[in-house]
Amino acid sequence: MNNNFDDILNKDGSNNPQGLSDLNDVLNNDDSMLENSDDDFEKEAAEGLQQIGADKIPSLVNEINRNLNSQLKIKKRLKKKEIDQSAVIITIITLLVIIVVSFIIIKKYYQQ
Repeated sequence: MNNNFDDILNKDGSNNPQGLSDLNDVLNNDDSMLENSDDDFEKEAAEGLQQIGADKIPSLVNEINRNLNSQLKIKKRLKKKEIDQSAVIITIITLLVIIVVSFIIIKKYYQQ
């Protein structure tokens, strides 16, 4: 499959008529696309697209876009909530080193 369908939808979520018409053209080229492809994945994807039907594609594209946007928003929120663990570990190690050094200094002071 040599066609590029990366930008079927615009940023605002509205349908891109050119992308959808390209996708419909691919669906209408029934067997020629399957015969030209050497990849099993591409063959199965083309067969699946042919079974869906051209009238359902715009609604499916919109649904997929909404789901992707909601999943990305959730991931962004989770990513922001993560605490920088390296700063906590460095702080704990620094405190432990200070405690050990203090203990050694105090012990030597009282032994004299």
